[in-house]
Amino acid sequence: MPDKYLIAHDVGTGGSKAALTDMQGKIIASMFQPYPTSYPKESWAEQDPQDWWRAVTVSTREVIAESKVDPADVAGIVFSTQMIGVLPVDKDGKPLRPAIIWLDARAQEQADKIVRRLTRTVLLAVAGGLPTGKDVIPKLMWLRQHEAETYADTHKFLEVNSYLVHRCCGEFVYDYAAASGTGMFNFKKKDWDDLLFKLFRLDREKMPRVAPSSDKAGELTASSAEEMGLPAGVPVFVGTGDVTSATVGSGAVLDGQAHVYIGSSGWIAVTMPKAINDGRKGIVSIASADPNKFILLAETESAGACFKWFAEEVAPPDVDWGGGRNVYDWLNDKAAEAEPGSNGLLFCPWMFGERSPIPDTTVRGGFVNLSLDNKRGDLVRSVFEGVALHGRWMLEGVRGCGFEDVVLRAIGGGAKSAIWMQTYADVCGTTIEVVDEPQESGARGAALIAALGLGEYKNFASLRDAVKVTDTYTPRPEYQKVYDEAFSYFKDTYSSLKKLYGRMNG
Repeated sequence: MPDKYLIAHDVGTGGSKAALTDMQGKIIASMFQPYPTSYPKESWAEQDPQDWWRAVTVSTREVIAESKVDPADVAGIVFSTQMIGVLPVDKDGKPLRPAIIWLDARAQEQADKIVRRLTRTVLLAVAGGLPTGKDVIPKLMWLRQHEAETYADTHKFLEVNSYLVHRCCGEFVYDYAAASGTGMFNFKKKDWDDLLFKLFRLDREKMPRVAPSSDKAGELTASSAEEMGLPAGVPVFVGTGDVTSATVGSGAVLDGQAHVYIGSSGWIAVTMPKAINDGRKGIVSIASADPNKFILLAETESAGACFKWFAEEVAPPDVDWGGGRNVYDWLNDKAAEAEPGSNGLLFCPWMFGERSPIPDTTVRGGFVNLSLDNKRGDLVRSVFEGVALHGRWMLEGVRGCGFEDVVLRAIGGGAKSAIWMQTYADVCGTTIEVVDEPQESGARGAALIAALGLGEYKNFASLRDAVKVTDTYTPRPEYQKVYDEAFSYFKDTYSSLKKLYGRMNG
């Protein structure tokens, strides 16, 4: 009997990665297709859904060609995608406007109106948190106010995963995690919350049905199969968002286990038996891929994006780094030349607003305490340290919600940097465990969810053994004082400048 394979798509902000895996989540081949983000106005961020679909179809064909696997041996398709976007579509699933993605903060006025109308106390009690201009409810209210015709013509409001699932099999469906990310999901009923729709004067019938991530959503249609180079009828699974698939892909699936993700954005997520929120700090619970669990989530908007910005905008361009190396390798070496603490230099990684523990869409990044004594290596290391210091701030908030473990599984492209991982361990005072192929964790997690749906695994807990740890970093006590002091300055910087940020960027 031939082996069976899965195609898992990790659809992020900068592009989509297709991974062909076996039933144990092992990556056989992977291909990446980029696509752009447009910023039509200040604080706006949009993408063309057709770019997602093009990336998915092209990369599917590429992994099949690269692996030389018979398309008939593909047993399932599943997506892991960026979350909390808003895409209005008609009854045929055709987009009515560009997608408003997670990074978009246009709806701050609507968020502020919600807070004024309902008060902070009511919102924390009913919704578990305070809205910002990046959240789904304010974005829907913005559409209703500013694009009333589009809102009225909308058959369903989708996000990235539900749009791609519909393109594949014609079904309109959210998984529990995507639904909970909207702020309008009832955790107990595992369905939309009628009270919240009434409270925010939104239309429940414009939302898709909800289902577990490992459920089969439908089968690949003939037209979509032709575009992907696959046979019609391949099972398409409901799938899930990037946080929830990454949780599975990190192996941190048991109660109290946590992972840290360092991609373009970043987060710390803890698997929990019940939902806990600290809305004042932007720390929320969302539904897990496992229907019986929850994920306590603290998210930062810019993590690896800070390093990418530095590499592309500050590091010298068009240089031959030698020996097959690239600018990122060179910058890692420069960071290693600097002492921990970066000679007193702080980097604030708040490059496009923040979510946790400072829900603030106006905050921005920068270097603080820069002097003529600082060298190139100090600047690079301070970027690593700034992202880690913000991670420590998120971890402080998560610990306040009851998380006690001192081990973080590390995933994402940033986890490939040994100096960054050691910095994280030193700054946060935690043990960091880097998993095998950390940049593939989202696709691996999605594939394991589909494998569970096909009956290859007994339950979500059994998926932990499918993920292997390759490197471990422990805190070095000789740098504790340096980073304790830096952390104090880091928080004080925000406190001192937050009103200024509001005036400059409000």
